[in-house]
Amino acid sequence: MRTSLEKITPTSEQEEAIVRMCNEPSNAVLNASTMGAGKTVKAVEVVRRRGFQTVLVIAPLGTRLGWQTTFERQGVGLPFKWLNSTKQGKANLNDYEWGIPGIYFVGTEYFVRLGWEGKSRTALWSYPVDAVLFDEAHRSQNRKSKTYKTLKQIKPDFRMSMSGTPTGNSFEGAWAVTKWLWPDTIENSYYAWRDKWCELEYDHFDPSGRRVVGEKTPGAFFNSLPCYIRLESELDVDLAEEQVFVELSSRERSAYNKLEKDLVLWVEDNPLVIEFPVTLRGRLRQATLGMFSVTDEGDVVFKDDCKSTKIDALEDVLKNRIDGEPALILTDSRKFADVLCARIPDAVPWHGNVSQAQREVHKEQFVSGEVNYIVAVISAIAEGVDGLQHATRNIVWVSRSDNRILNEQVMKRVHRQGQKHQVRSFDIVALDTYDSGVLSDQLSKALEMNRTLKSEQQFMGGKE
Repeated sequence: MRTSLEKITPTSEQEEAIVRMCNEPSNAVLNASTMGAGKTVKAVEVVRRRGFQTVLVIAPLGTRLGWQTTFERQGVGLPFKWLNSTKQGKANLNDYEWGIPGIYFVGTEYFVRLGWEGKSRTALWSYPVDAVLFDEAHRSQNRKSKTYKTLKQIKPDFRMSMSGTPTGNSFEGAWAVTKWLWPDTIENSYYAWRDKWCELEYDHFDPSGRRVVGEKTPGAFFNSLPCYIRLESELDVDLAEEQVFVELSSRERSAYNKLEKDLVLWVEDNPLVIEFPVTLRGRLRQATLGMFSVTDEGDVVFKDDCKSTKIDALEDVLKNRIDGEPALILTDSRKFADVLCARIPDAVPWHGNVSQAQREVHKEQFVSGEVNYIVAVISAIAEGVDGLQHATRNIVWVSRSDNRILNEQVMKRVHRQGQKHQVRSFDIVALDTYDSGVLSDQLSKALEMNRTLKSEQQFMGGKE
């Protein structure tokens, strides 16, 4: 994989946190920064600056490309190796066992599976490693869970856990999360820790007779930790933006590359010919959305059941990142908007073929909670629409418009006066495509030539 994304320069607040983590004498960090406050880039910068050679990243599968891209764009030259059940994944696992330098990524569920054979622990996670980065660390908050018991097997030189909600659903989850980080500092007995830090009340059904209802002195425990980082979004947590990176399927990639290189692509029995460069960028965007078809008349269409890596990522965001909350789903393609409505249950369309009266009906359904999603074409919803901020705080971009102003205007449909919650924006980006700013050298030169010719034509027209 290659990326043309620019290196991220940490903000002054992030830089201060990075320096603190790099110099932490306990070699352990709990990074509880919120979404949009740069948890990933701060972790990657610690790895880069401390010069770690073997790093294990334990994280949800949907974050893999985000981690890989951030390591690459920040200039970490170590190979990125995914531990999974494939032949390559098993070869990567062998490299991990031998301590070969690299960034080793493993999904949380597979990490737990590899740590056990039946009821017995394996020796895999006892192999030495420089650093472990545990993303979404609240998954280990249950001290009786296999996730926590597996995590305890790893004893790296440096440990970092990351989660905006490290205690999970209850403050008592803080014990397991921090016990792995600082095994010699946190009380060995959960009950001793509970009695010291937790607010308790009588519970007839609890085996101990008492249950945790909160922290005894709010903030006291986390402030007592050797290194606790909590940064919030720069915009007073009003807006948190995150990129979700995907890789095109082999068929999608083949079609994209052919289109970019030759400007002609045969789809089934019909050719798609680009009138270069007028329609090229639009066609490249379409090619990142899903595997399209071409009609006898040469029109691009999407079948409802077309292969689409972006739809797979969208479904993951809706289910696992925003937990089923309502969302405004955006694309620059009307044809693909209809596919999204067909594939995403409880979604209604908003584009040029939907009348103004029907749009108002859809908005009322959205605001009232009768439907969960509006799938909108960016140009159709960018202006003159109010009220969506009362229905959702979530925006998911399946594709963006080439018009930056339209993108900014659409964001303001949700991030505007009357919004009572932090707005969360997820941008699904296909790597090594026009989405992420990657163009072939040949194509870049051709586009530049077109801009030059266009300028010359305007100049000549002005003289006449």
